Amino acid sequence: MDKTLWFHTASVGEFNTIKPILRELVNGYRIVLTYFSPRARDYLQKQSVYYHLLERLPLDTPLTVALFERRIRPHILFIVEREFWPSLLLFTRVRKVLLNAYAKGGIYERLMSKRFDLIIARSEMDRERFESYRCKKVITCGNLKFLFEKREAKELNIEKGDFRFFVAGSTHRGEDEILLKAFRKLKSYFPEIKLLIAPRHISRAKEIQQMASGLRCSLRSYQGKDWDILIIDTLGELFDMYALADVAFVGGTLLPVGGHNLLEPAYHGKPVLFGPFTEKVRDMAEYLLQKGAGFLVRNENDIFIVVKELLTGKRRFNKTNINEESERIRSCYLDSIRNVL
Repeated sequence: MDKTLWFHTASVGEFNTIKPILRELVNGYRIVLTYFSPRARDYLQKQSVYYHLLERLPLDTPLTVALFERRIRPHILFIVEREFWPSLLLFTRVRKVLLNAYAKGGIYERLMSKRFDLIIARSEMDRERFESYRCKKVITCGNLKFLFEKREAKELNIEKGDFRFFVAGSTHRGEDEILLKAFRKLKSYFPEIKLLIAPRHISRAKEIQQMASGLRCSLRSYQGKDWDILIIDTLGELFDMYALADVAFVGGTLLPVGGHNLLEPAYHGKPVLFGPFTEKVRDMAEYLLQKGAGFLVRNENDIFIVVKELLTGKRRFNKTNINEESERIRSCYLDSIRNVL
């Protein structure tokens, strides 16, 4: 274990994206993991099997990043997705690799992407754009979010019983209102239906609770027994919550956010609803639509109709098996990483 590999992630989402790769590398290399978001600390501290040292990314100044690099002595720096910190990229000497890269365009992206010795892109479209910037080397391996670890299901202590569960994950302000309106309609049609809603930012949990007036609503952290809506104000549980779903919705898609991981509910064989704004996850959206496992919705009425038809059997969906694509992507990333070591 003579080589130190420095992996930097922004927060919990990016860390979970890279976890299957870290799992493969942690026994052969010294893994130093850095993160940016303060809210990620408690969660990451519980994930110590994936790294040897956990640190908050130092203040982005030439001196602090240079001193940090000198202290940990990395062989290579891997950055997940879009952490284009200028001092981190300009004032560290170590070779740099951008993982799961997607191109949004713009002068800043064009300039900073040239600092990487290798860019591993999600799609051919992303690869072509990075190559148009005259980056050093760009290859395509696919989207790391297609990768999932085999693991034991968590005990969530949520009684399924005879209820129907509609799980809405990673929702944003503006989407919650739409989902709650759709849920009220569904509740009148399916009295036994329950909504589990996980806001992208858990600090918004009480805000959503106030919107749900007239319905029995509980926070996950203070979970009662009788509720129509359970607001997930805890970290790291959404993936397992999708396993409970009869139907799932993935947020960041009804508004121009770009979408979050559409494959998490699909991994559990659940039908996946999402809105039209899927720029960040377009390959996932196309995959699910092509397989008949995903459904495009644009408003509360679409959500009501699609969920109702799925629950009554009037609309069919196909369970997906993403293992084959997952293994192809896993092998491509691991081979590419090992080649630069």
